[in-house]
Amino acid sequence: NEYLKETIEHIDVKQFNTVSLVEAMGKMAFQARNLHRASLIFNQMVKEKEITNILCLSGSLISAGLKKTIYTLIETNMVDCLVSTGANIIDMDLLEALGFRHYIGDPKADDEVLRQHSIDRIYDTYISEHDLRVCDGTITTIANRLSSRPYSSREFTSAIGEYLVEENLGSDSILRLCYEKKVPIFIPSLSDCAAGFGLVLHQSKNPKSHISHDSVRDFSELGEVVINSNGTGLLIIGGGVPKNFTQDTVVLAEILGREVPMHKFAVQITV
Repeated sequence: NEYLKETIEHIDVKQFNTVSLVEAMGKMAFQARNLHRASLIFNQMVKEKEITNILCLSGSLISAGLKKTIYTLIETNMVDCLVSTGANIIDMDLLEALGFRHYIGDPKADDEVLRQHSIDRIYDTYISEHDLRVCDGTITTIANRLSSRPYSSREFTSAIGEYLVEENLGSDSILRLCYEKKVPIFIPSLSDCAAGFGLVLHQSKNPKSHISHDSVRDFSELGEVVINSNGTGLLIIGGGVPKNFTQDTVVLAEILGREVPMHKFAVQITV
């Protein structure tokens, strides 16, 4: 109770208007002017209804208070597909969908003391390890319900969204919203999060009949999204695997002998 007191609160971008601020930045310099330029590019991406906009997520975004921002992008049809790290979608969004929270912490805290209290730290944010173990177990429960075969991460995240709907959990969850709106979520490195722990537990208890993650199928399915689109736009937050995975779909199409243009738009925001 001493450490897990103040919760991270998600900023709601619908509660204020930053247009005049960002437009004023266009007359400034350095990253202010770049941010304004990025806003113009993204605005054009949204205006061109025929293209497919892909949101790439890496870094600790949801734990930092950006869940409502990402939710709004999906809710208002500004993005059509997500490619993310497992941490954002499973360790953070699913965690909160199950009723748990992220807490304001101290980057200078004694990590050994935190470990003794089963508290995990993401720089200045705390999470209860006990809550994360529930998240692991939920993944095992969902995996146990599925037929034994390899699954793409898109299929598995859809199964998680379906579970949340059935259990009436996570009304503000990105996983649930994407399931309800049929927006695909790809997590190329699915084992690098609570899903990895949950799936290992699932496989250990079902050694002869279990599901697995087919990351090659992820690449193929995302490639088909790009191939079947009338152009693509990328909004990349961070970089890493989601960025490379999505950019490489154009190369994949060429290898498959399909005619696909380069991604028409791209905006990347990093630290």
